[in-house]
Amino acid sequence: MAKNLFAKAASKSAAEPKKAKDEKVRIKIEDPSFFDKVQKLEVLNDSMKSAKAKADMISDELRDLGRDEWSNLYSKTGKNPGSVMLEHVNDSDDTAQFMFVPTDGYIKISADRAEELRETYGEEVVEEKTTFGFDSTMIERYGEILSRLIEESTEIAEKDKEKIITATTAFSVAKGTIDNLSKLGDVKEVMEAVKPIVALKNIEVVKG
Repeated sequence: MAKNLFAKAASKSAAEPKKAKDEKVRIKIEDPSFFDKVQKLEVLNDSMKSAKAKADMISDELRDLGRDEWSNLYSKTGKNPGSVMLEHVNDSDDTAQFMFVPTDGYIKISADRAEELRETYGEEVVEEKTTFGFDSTMIERYGEILSRLIEESTEIAEKDKEKIITATTAFSVAKGTIDNLSKLGDVKEVMEAVKPIVALKNIEVVKG
């Protein structure tokens, strides 16, 4: 009997060769400058890691400042200001500036958090998406039948029919929420609750 679709897919996956873990061949380098280059690169990589950690910390502080100032402007105007430039001019007329870019994108949230947001801000603030899949145990049991696309087959036990399809539901803040923050309540509080993804761009000091 020919293999069903699920069996074929499984056999293809199983047939893929697995790479064995082995000792790498070691090649001796005679050039003495090799040692210095590797040593310097190690130090530079460590410095970059340290610099990145400091940069991330300052970015977080500036991002928080951007959220506050952006929210204040949003509250005053009653509408989404979009991307804004934050700046400070020092005594030498040099301008430190960056662009604060809020987006209409949001992180995934749990079912409990989704329910909290719905209770506080209404049903429209949460987007719910369900994806369906096959239960692997049921595929092993009824693969031949499913391969022939017999949806109403009497060969499948009634008690197993509802187990064949599995569902996964994911929750996120609904698209367009960022344009309605002032309608949902205090802009700062709503922004903190729904957490739109923001970016900092064009971070620079412009000489006066």
